[in-house]
Amino acid sequence: MLVDFSVQNFTSFNQMQEFSMVASTSTKERVELDNTYEINQFGIKEILKSAAIFGANGSGKSNVVMAIGALKSLLVRSLDTNSDETTSNIIPFLLKKDFFDFPSEFEVSFLAEGNLYRYGISIENDSIDEEWLYWTKSSRETLLFHRKKQTLEFNNRSFSEAKIFTRKEGDEIVIEKTKTSVPFVSVLAKFDGEKSNIVFNWFKKVNTISGLREFGFRDFTTNLFEKDESFRAWALDILKSFQIDSINIVEFDKEFPINKKNKSIKNEELLDVVSKLEGFLEKNKIKEKRIEVVKKGGNGEMYSIPLSMESEGTQKLIYLLGPIYDVMANDKILIIDEFDNKFHTLLCKFIIDLYNKKSFGSSQIILTCHDTNLLTKELFRRDQIWFVEKNERHESELYSLVEYKEHYARKGNSYSKDYLQGKYGAIPLFKDISELGEKLNG
Repeated sequence: MLVDFSVQNFTSFNQMQEFSMVASTSTKERVELDNTYEINQFGIKEILKSAAIFGANGSGKSNVVMAIGALKSLLVRSLDTNSDETTSNIIPFLLKKDFFDFPSEFEVSFLAEGNLYRYGISIENDSIDEEWLYWTKSSRETLLFHRKKQTLEFNNRSFSEAKIFTRKEGDEIVIEKTKTSVPFVSVLAKFDGEKSNIVFNWFKKVNTISGLREFGFRDFTTNLFEKDESFRAWALDILKSFQIDSINIVEFDKEFPINKKNKSIKNEELLDVVSKLEGFLEKNKIKEKRIEVVKKGGNGEMYSIPLSMESEGTQKLIYLLGPIYDVMANDKILIIDEFDNKFHTLLCKFIIDLYNKKSFGSSQIILTCHDTNLLTKELFRRDQIWFVEKNERHESELYSLVEYKEHYARKGNSYSKDYLQGKYGAIPLFKDISELGEKLNG
């Protein structure tokens, strides 16, 4: 379960910015929502189930998602390649003379296996400058290891897994068999280090997807409909509200636009290659699967039609059900960038409300949104609402609605009016369509 995340000197974030999923205890607001998990450990009373990040186009909302994804990639993929690709993908804030006046840094705190962990890493010029891991077993935080370049300090009793990858060199302990671009925790996890594996496996449960393009999770959902009866029953119960009675998975031969009779190809050798490729594809058909929705016609008959004939919003909803179910069933964390793209406000509210009411394990969902109609007490507590805004130096700044104490007593169910009036910052470039028209017409 994510507790908090911080980032500095990465893409549009220069100074350290922190995002927290810890439920606020500083407000007297009573929210009759099932939006938190009770913890009562480690000084944490409750953790939020979900959160939404709002901001103008280009403010840096997607960079929050990129930052979490970059940290996961650094840990999970660093041993998949012999190059320094993972650290070279860490892009610093570029609108300054010295890109590494301070390192790019990421830190995350999370709950796993009944303990609280805090893991962080800082990177400078494609090399790991520092890396650290702490844990809290009861009430006091304890060091597991702290790496400075290729030297290490570690806890002999609680983190003995580090011993086989270190050697004594004078007064220092030096890391062995670990490149300067590879996280130490990833190496230890590869060799079945107990606590390193806990960290590694937690990151594997963090998934980021884009709400702009469904192809990233389309096949995942299609396979769930075909192979997981529990998911199928869960999803069909939801889809009844959308007049969809069932789902069929249809297999077909994938077609390729190759025509060996194409007279525009003059080169005989190229024609021969095209002909052979066509023959190979004819003998080795590539199968694809697609979803068809089943609906009841006016005559009472059931009709199956390709999902592609439905609206883009319906398509996205159906494909999104797979990741949402997976995160709930397996206690994962799902981060959806551009969540409200293609969705009507009521559909957005339906999905958010569905998740908050049906999630009972330790899963979490984090969304980035534009739709100000979602800024309502019916969906979110104030501590679930976050904003991103760029300052005069073009640096993205991340902050919570909880910080605006002067608006705590606002009457009504919506924060959107105050938001559009600029009281929280992070407003869209144009407050309404009339203002946009004025700009376009001069």
